[in-house]
Amino acid sequence: MERESQAPVFLVANHRSGQGQADRIVHELTELCAQQQRALTCYLVSSGRQLAPAIRRAALAARRVDGRVVVAGGDGSVRLAAQYLSGSGVPLAIIPAGTFNLFARNLGIPLHSTQAAKLALQGSARPVTLGSVNGQLFLNNASFGLYSRLIRAREQHSRRFGRHQLVAIASTLATLLKGYRAMALDLQADGERTHLRSPMVFVGINTLQLRGLSLAFARCREQHQMAVLVMKPVGWRDLLRLTLKGLMRRLEDERSLRRYCVSRLEIHPDRRRISVVLDGERMRMGTPLVFELRPDALQLIQPEPH
Repeated sequence: MERESQAPVFLVANHRSGQGQADRIVHELTELCAQQQRALTCYLVSSGRQLAPAIRRAALAARRVDGRVVVAGGDGSVRLAAQYLSGSGVPLAIIPAGTFNLFARNLGIPLHSTQAAKLALQGSARPVTLGSVNGQLFLNNASFGLYSRLIRAREQHSRRFGRHQLVAIASTLATLLKGYRAMALDLQADGERTHLRSPMVFVGINTLQLRGLSLAFARCREQHQMAVLVMKPVGWRDLLRLTLKGLMRRLEDERSLRRYCVSRLEIHPDRRRISVVLDGERMRMGTPLVFELRPDALQLIQPEPH
């Protein structure tokens, strides 16, 4: 613990996350490190394209001196850091500065920046299990199909009209009214094979999020499995109803959804490449898609268990 308490700190902060919280976080962490006489190096970025190179530099620097990487940002920034740090032995700490911060909330990491900064410096690292699809990690969920279209439309509308909840809802409704095409899927889940058609597949591992969607889903994670939701082909009226229920987290008895708890899932869609959404970020991937749990994927600074 003595060695951890003096470990050099390498902060990566995105000015675009958290509505301008980055400057305050840098100031707070600088003061805390000065009080503890700890070395602090800051990598500040102002665009998503600069984030990956900054995380890569911070990870390499931390590995050379047994330091720890601190990321101030949302789930997308944390996911990218986890991808670079997985298997490296370098601890990752989080100062939540995103919109939802589902990963931090699930682990009990403080949402207040000052408390999170203190934990980032003083806390101990413990391994966490993450999800993986074709080698790409995800913290909370991964999905493809209609949801990818909704995310793409939301990005376009947000750039034009701003990031507001009403814009997101209007974008969702406008996209649904355009219709969708169900995909032919071949699912192989824990040795069992199923053929079906679906417009969307959702894979979740965040207990807090899954509990909000369905109590049965939350039990998947308690059994150390992934929760898989497959939408049945439905008309646009049913699709609209399902979307509104999802916004209100009332999917417990929804009959248009198939649910599975699996430890490994392989999906062969009727296309060679497909857009997959990992924790809200879209990524093009080749098929088939292989979803797995990665135990001890990351050394994460987190509160002590009660």
